[in-house]
Amino acid sequence: MTTLYIITIALALWGFFLALHINKKKKAPGPMVCPLGASCKDVVKGEFSSFLGIGLELFGAVYYAMIAISYAFILLNPNHVSDYFIFVLTGFTISAFLFSLYLTFIQAFYIKSWCSWCLTSAAISIFIFILTVVNVVMQNIIFVPILAEMKTLVLIGHLFGFALGVGGATVSDVLFFRFLKDFKITKPEHQILETMSQIVWVGIVIAVITGIGLYLPNAEALNQSSKFLLKTIVVSVIIVNGALLNLLISPRLMKMSFSDSLHVGQAHKFRKLAFAFGAVSFISWYSAFILGTIKSIPLSLGTLLLIYIFMLICGIIGSQIAEYLYCTRRSRK
Repeated sequence: MTTLYIITIALALWGFFLALHINKKKKAPGPMVCPLGASCKDVVKGEFSSFLGIGLELFGAVYYAMIAISYAFILLNPNHVSDYFIFVLTGFTISAFLFSLYLTFIQAFYIKSWCSWCLTSAAISIFIFILTVVNVVMQNIIFVPILAEMKTLVLIGHLFGFALGVGGATVSDVLFFRFLKDFKITKPEHQILETMSQIVWVGIVIAVITGIGLYLPNAEALNQSSKFLLKTIVVSVIIVNGALLNLLISPRLMKMSFSDSLHVGQAHKFRKLAFAFGAVSFISWYSAFILGTIKSIPLSLGTLLLIYIFMLICGIIGSQIAEYLYCTRRSRK
């Protein structure tokens, strides 16, 4: 185990200094060139390079520092480390691992440009995750009893995640309609919507992670619950809908002005899609929140699913009517 801890600490220190190096290069003037010869500007200085105004490399530096310090503590005090400490540490490691996969996906399919520094950081995060899992397995630590004991705390986190998601989605939709009064979204307005979107994604991550924490100790009973199964479907819709809206629709919509006659056809198409995706997000978030607050529903999964689909259809139709009214207003002007 000592060797495993030393390797993990070494990887964390490597990641920490790499994150600081990226931050230094990011602030330096002139073009950014990766060791492999590619341009890193689109990745390191692009729209996905920060979160809530803070550079992702700084989040990475804090994470790696925490991992190095934590495993150094475990190495020096092996008899004073509880399963709860390992549990929390594993949670951070899993979150970082999933976020690294997300950022790699963004580089591959959205930005379509690679940053060798970022890929190295992702690889470090993946190796730390693997070593953490090996550590948990070798020590035969079982997290389900811990989750059962922490049920109240996990439930509070779950409700907090949904509060962020519902609030963020509601404010985003309201602002989106308000910003469209002049039939275009300016750069400052886009930045506001992007910030709200990031808050919504924080809510999604918290809700999903805590949802898993609530599920594992009661898996057998929840698998028979139509309410829980529908909520799982709704959350899946929220994730897919949010990904499509943020990675495909919004970026294209920002590139064209609603008042630009050269792009009026495309703008109209993507505006209609944006209204539809917004309606799906709004209805799904409130559906998931209501399902989470109701103790039980005496209806089958099929019946609940039909009700949810009906609400989605009504919401999408309503969104298209709203989009049509906006277009009519513009033509009259």
